[in-house]
Amino acid sequence: MEIISTEFENLFIMDYGSYKDNRGEFVKTIHKQTFDQVGLESVFTESFYSVSSKNVIRGMHYQNPPEDHAKLVYVLTGAIIDVILDIRKNSKTYGKYLSVELSENNRKGIYIGKGFAHGFLALEDNTTVEYHTTTSQHKESEAGIRYDSFGFDWNVVNPVMSDRDLAFQKFSETTSLF
Repeated sequence: MEIISTEFENLFIMDYGSYKDNRGEFVKTIHKQTFDQVGLESVFTESFYSVSSKNVIRGMHYQNPPEDHAKLVYVLTGAIIDVILDIRKNSKTYGKYLSVELSENNRKGIYIGKGFAHGFLALEDNTTVEYHTTTSQHKESEAGIRYDSFGFDWNVVNPVMSDRDLAFQKFSETTSLF
């Protein structure tokens, strides 16, 4: 496993080693000592996975303090464009975003620190995305930013989205608690 820095503080691309043989494939996604070397939180309190069809957009989600969390995201099957938006007011990268393809073929993941909004576009049917978070889901702290309000081109004409995600405020109208 290689942890690759980005221009964003506390946002890392995870390059997982994939070990294949006649039995199939083996991928290690969490290793405490490796996380500790870079200063990443490695105790996750909750884990989820979603299964999405092609052209589904989920996001842009985050959880407000004090229930905010770091998140580890990777793809088990299929492929996504993962999008992370910096919403930390005092960050030099505030309002900027990073996008990266995560797939079952490239076996990359993303470690998202506190203070980022997160979403993704499924590029294939039956795409399974797994998420690990350092705090548990807290409905009263959940928030989001409208997917089309911060300058990212999702490159999809008719995205499939939830009513909840479509109702999020635009980035310019959002007051960050970070």
